[in-house]
Amino acid sequence: MNTKSIQNGRLHRISLKILIVVILITGIWFRFTNLDRKVYSFDESITSLRISGYTWTEMVQQDFQGKTISVADFQRKYQQINSEKTWWDTVKGLATEEPQLSPLYFILARFWVQLFDPQVATVRSLSALISLLVFPSIYWLCWELFRSASVAWVAVTIIAVSPFHVLYAQEARPYMMFAVLVLLSNAILLRALAKPAPTGATPTKRIALQNSPSTSKFSKAVWFIYAIALTLGLYCSLLFFLVILTHGIYVIIQENWRFGKTLITYLVTATIAIILFAPWIWVLLKNAPKIEATVGLPRLSLSFISSLKPLILITCRIFIDTHWAGGIIKSGSINMTTDLIRVIVVAVLLLAIAHSIYSLCRSTPKRVWLFVLTAIGITAIVLIAVRGVADRYLVPYILAIQIAVAYLFTAKIKVATNPRQQKLWQLGLIAIISSGIVSCAVSSQSQLWWNKYPSSTKYNPQVAAIVNQAKKPLVITHGGNNITGKILSVSYLLKPQVQLLLAVKPEQVKIPDGFSDVFLYRATEALKFELEKVQKYKITSIYKPSDGWLWRVEK
Repeated sequence: MNTKSIQNGRLHRISLKILIVVILITGIWFRFTNLDRKVYSFDESITSLRISGYTWTEMVQQDFQGKTISVADFQRKYQQINSEKTWWDTVKGLATEEPQLSPLYFILARFWVQLFDPQVATVRSLSALISLLVFPSIYWLCWELFRSASVAWVAVTIIAVSPFHVLYAQEARPYMMFAVLVLLSNAILLRALAKPAPTGATPTKRIALQNSPSTSKFSKAVWFIYAIALTLGLYCSLLFFLVILTHGIYVIIQENWRFGKTLITYLVTATIAIILFAPWIWVLLKNAPKIEATVGLPRLSLSFISSLKPLILITCRIFIDTHWAGGIIKSGSINMTTDLIRVIVVAVLLLAIAHSIYSLCRSTPKRVWLFVLTAIGITAIVLIAVRGVADRYLVPYILAIQIAVAYLFTAKIKVATNPRQQKLWQLGLIAIISSGIVSCAVSSQSQLWWNKYPSSTKYNPQVAAIVNQAKKPLVITHGGNNITGKILSVSYLLKPQVQLLLAVKPEQVKIPDGFSDVFLYRATEALKFELEKVQKYKITSIYKPSDGWLWRVEK
């Protein structure tokens, strides 16, 4: 009987290992499959503009002056590496036009594209590759928190097929690098704060009550590595200031508000990181008016209610996301049925998350639950306060929730005395992982998804199909920085020989002869007035007239 039980136990462990490997492989496959399928979004096209070394200003001055340029030449100049520009031009472009974006990812992306090629799949593959570092990073962080391989592996499997992680692993933006550095800085801080186990400590059955590894004194090397991690984090994203704030509050509370050696060491380390980031802080201060004019500076808001709905939506989308427009789940043709299903799914997920946080606070020591709660609470509160609730900004919040959920299912499965109860929690974990797999499978086949900014890209495939059918088409558009990103984005779907006529002012548009079809893309009222009333052309809407996506121009 004992021999049979031992054999069953071994078989069970082997099966679990195989299952974990299968889920990991599935998650990796989702990250790299169909990398070039989804539309190249507005933001991603700006990433490629930064990689090229050109700036918005240079692009407008040189090629938004009413001249024609082919899609091939337009992309070659502003979306690919060229000999006229260097990596330093990438940095200067960010500093002068988008100083709110730290430069590390864009420098790496330029070298990555220079090493390989400028295709969409290549540019996105850098984020996909970086996202693989999330697996060892989350494992290490869970180990530092719980000293449990079981919790660590459950967290890895949840993140492997998390729709959020897979979507942003295929985004040519720095979000996955931000996630990796958040996890690493968290784990390094916990290692730096680790204290020796108290003498005579008794073992406990609860997995999270085990003490950190014995370290008789603070390691200068670990604090030095932590300073490097913070510095890299700041050069990856300005949101890392929020991570530093969260860490500081955690250390202060953990040290019982005492201004002792630990807090002093933390403050010195964080100060060193900020000093090393000082060159970009100077860039930010110098170009604050530019930030205000383009994206606006953060401002406090007392209207918390308006941010709660998107926060709830984002929280649920961590685990299930099968609606291209961001509605969590899409099923059936009757709105009432769909809404009811969404409400049920949201309620179940929110209850599971709430129970995860409750279980964490009830079953783990202060150093564990406080760490997770500060990451959740401070991130959410600060971003709600400045109306900055967006998936890509909530990375620390999302990671902390996933860790709490991983702990809940691991703990409940491990301590369950009733086989039926244990089976129920196992089914719950299977449901979480399965919903992630289904979500990733659905989104991987779609050309559009909510993270690609549907408001500026959702009709691009149809527009491009109409233009590409023409024998010798000319596409006209005009506007400022906003339209430059849109025309860069749609250019990826147009044939290389399609001609573009780009202008800043409507009066610059003079339509040359020799084209079989002339189209207006995202036409403004000013441009339509110029062509209809001044130049006496006939303009006919041919796709989405209410939004002004595509118009035909005729004599």
